[in-house]
Amino acid sequence: MKIIETNLKFKELSVRKLTSRVILHHAEASNCTAEDIHRWHLARGWSGAGYHFLIRKDGSIYRLRPKNMIGAHASGNNSDSIGVCFEGKYQDEIMPNVQIKAGQELLAYLRGEYPISKVQKHSDVCNTSCPGKNFPFDVIVNGQASVNVTKTEEVHITPNNTYTYRDFVKDVQKAIGAKIDGIAGPETLSKTVTVSKTKNRKHAVVKPLQCYLNAVGFDCGRVDGIAGTLFDNAVKSFQKANGCVCDGEITARNKTWKKLLKLA
Repeated sequence: MKIIETNLKFKELSVRKLTSRVILHHAEASNCTAEDIHRWHLARGWSGAGYHFLIRKDGSIYRLRPKNMIGAHASGNNSDSIGVCFEGKYQDEIMPNVQIKAGQELLAYLRGEYPISKVQKHSDVCNTSCPGKNFPFDVIVNGQASVNVTKTEEVHITPNNTYTYRDFVKDVQKAIGAKIDGIAGPETLSKTVTVSKTKNRKHAVVKPLQCYLNAVGFDCGRVDGIAGTLFDNAVKSFQKANGCVCDGEITARNKTWKKLLKLA
């Protein structure tokens, strides 16, 4: 992922002391540049662009306001948040796949940099329709991205399909012998297996873990069912982003399974 520096000139800014969430917006403009947004916000009497990042339709990511500064993008919710704006009018338009992918990558990066506890739409925190009814929030936030696998990799998914969170839970349930319903309940948690540096390196659960970690932006490399070095590093990155013990091991004891299955 490449972040393009804009070197925009801002008026007085204040340092943000806490970063616990990301708030997503659309520009309400089919075409706009970083400079356009900066100019519009200066015209409102602000210090400059209120968002921290702009993702354009071609997938390019631009830095707007410095990421450690308090933004001006969601009234009453700026003191602990990073604002990300997507070029487009997603009340009416459909977001290009390349822009969705860039959004997933930027969120993965921010989760690695800060203890992000939630990602929200602008409309979740303010009285607005932003980011629009067609904004693919769940796909961007939950990492429901396409995962490329070869025909010989016998996973629940097939090439060019979307690997969803529900698919992941079902594949885990199949691998551990739990009821396959796509719901991560007590039975599923009670049967989850340890995948560590010395244990279960080729367990059937490794493939869905690789697929899911790849999909949500933590690069495992090739989906081969073997928990190698890339897998360990991806697990560590996931743990760091989700407040788990950062040891590269997946066990019920260190709560990584619960975080993966979204129960903690």
